[in-house]
Order: sequence, then C-alpha cells, then structure tokens
Amino acid sequence: MAKAVETAEAKGKLADLAGRVAARGKRIIVQQRGKPVAVLIGIEEYGRLQDHGRRRQPALPPVLVERQKALVARARRLRARHGDPVGGLAELLKSLPPATDPFWAEIAQEPF
Repeated sequence: MAKAVETAEAKGKLADLAGRVAARGKRIIVQQRGKPVAVLIGIEEYGRLQDHGRRRQPALPPVLVERQKALVARARRLRARHGDPVGGLAELLKSLPPATDPFWAEIAQEPF
C-alpha cells in the first residue's frame, strides 16, 4: 500500500521521498488537508504508464487528422448558420402529430 504524506511534510522531505520511489519502487500519495492531490512514482513506472497510454490510443494518420479538422470546421459553420441542432430537433418533434392520432399510430405500426 502507498504511503501518504501531507504537502508540508513532502516539501521538506522531497529528496528522501524521491529516493524511496526511485530505489524501492514505492508510491507516495501527497495529500493536502487529508485529501489526495498527487502521487510520486518512479520513473520506470511513469514510463510504463506513458507506453500503456500510447498503445491504447494510437495516433490518427495525418490524412484522418486533416479530415477530422475539416469536419469539425464544417460542423461549426453549419451550427453558426442554422443554430443548435438539438434545439431544432426539439422544435421539429413538438410539431409532429400526437401518438394518439389514429393515422400516425397506424403508420408507426407499419414494418419498414
């Protein structure tokens, strides 16, 4: 289990704490008023975490990054021109006939 130290104690013992995590692979939780705010870990563990993060989310190829940027830009232009799509959809749904309307209820039952 990781040892917990308050920030004031950690400030005065940083060299010692860094030595513990480096030499013994310990983890030290830094707390502020009893609440965890940071963790000291060894550089090897940090490297493993970095490698794990890179494997889980591979970088997109440059062509896809450019396409993504173009799509986001277009979506922003459309939103500026036509307004919020969620609000527009809500207005559209309000204008539809009620489910109790026999004609629309029958259509809703039709298989596609």
